[in-house]
Amino acid sequence: MNEVSIGAVGAAAIAGLVSMLGLIIGKEQKVSEFRQIWIDQLRKCVVDYLVSINAVCDILRLKEAGKDFDNAALLENYKLLNEASHGITLRVNDDEGPAKDLLAAMSAFEDLASDNKSLTPERIRAVESCFVQASKRLLKFEWNRVKKGEKVFVLTKRIILAAIALLIGLLAYSWIWGSNYGPLDSGNDAELHLVLSAQK
Repeated sequence: MNEVSIGAVGAAAIAGLVSMLGLIIGKEQKVSEFRQIWIDQLRKCVVDYLVSINAVCDILRLKEAGKDFDNAALLENYKLLNEASHGITLRVNDDEGPAKDLLAAMSAFEDLASDNKSLTPERIRAVESCFVQASKRLLKFEWNRVKKGEKVFVLTKRIILAAIALLIGLLAYSWIWGSNYGPLDSGNDAELHLVLSAQK
């Protein structure tokens, strides 16, 4: 009876832990899916930013060379550049290293763009290269985070696996203890009963 109750409690505890693990995995999987969508949107903002930078620089070079240029196109590209810039700024965590590098590259371009005379092809390529490298590092950092899983998921998984291992160890110990000492105790009780009966 005692072994049955221990087994039932152990089985119920393991079933509860497995169920909890399933819930946590489901919830954290959703978070990872949302994070992947966020990464895709960030990647689009990065591409839009680069395209807009190059478009603005091309138009300004035409202007400096005294050639005809479309002022409306310049304003439209500045608008797209601002949208991409804000999209990146609002999506990144400026406390993390890769995000800081990306924001620094954006700031470098804004400083460069504040003076049209500074917008030489060489300087633009240097800032663009820094921006691309920082973008790659940030996207890789975020992808590794998605691949590894959220912090809550990783911690909970470790705790539950440790708890399951502990429960299995306790059940194995109680089963071995019961099989080694239970029958011996019953035999000793039977022998003692025979001895007492013989004395009577």
